[in-house]
Amino acid sequence: MEVDFWRLLHVFQSKVRVEIVKLLLRFAWISLSEISQKLREESGVQITLPGLLKHMRELEEAGIVRHESGVFAEKPDARKTMYIVEGKERVEKIMQHLEHDLKGYLVTGVIFSEASKLARKIQGMGSRLNDKEMKRFEVLLDQCESESFVVNLTDDEKKKIKLWRIMIRTLL
Repeated sequence: MEVDFWRLLHVFQSKVRVEIVKLLLRFAWISLSEISQKLREESGVQITLPGLLKHMRELEEAGIVRHESGVFAEKPDARKTMYIVEGKERVEKIMQHLEHDLKGYLVTGVIFSEASKLARKIQGMGSRLNDKEMKRFEVLLDQCESESFVVNLTDDEKKKIKLWRIMIRTLL
């Protein structure tokens, strides 16, 4: 069986599904009604039962959750269906990588890209940026050089930042 990694990663594109996973990691099991209530209370997410069921199916198809129908219901009731994280330790690791490791790389890329745009603007204009743009450029460079970002930069990007610092000094 071949699994489409990118389709699985798509499951985490929805903030609602991410919040659902976080809820499920906190509880041994939780009903659909409780998920809906906690989403509303803790995240301000108002969602219909059919909408929530759609998210739950996607999480199930990705192997992240499973459900037990009617465990505590006398008659079939989707709201009483209990959801459980499938492989809690694995899912915790996935969330940790997404929220810490991958987030750092992606945010660093955005910050570096913004700095790069301003650097090209300076080079293209052959003159100074206005004060607001120059301050923004320096803030972006400071962020890129910070301990939390510099570890995610390539050697080439680090060289460009040094070059941009020299470029700023020559303009001042």
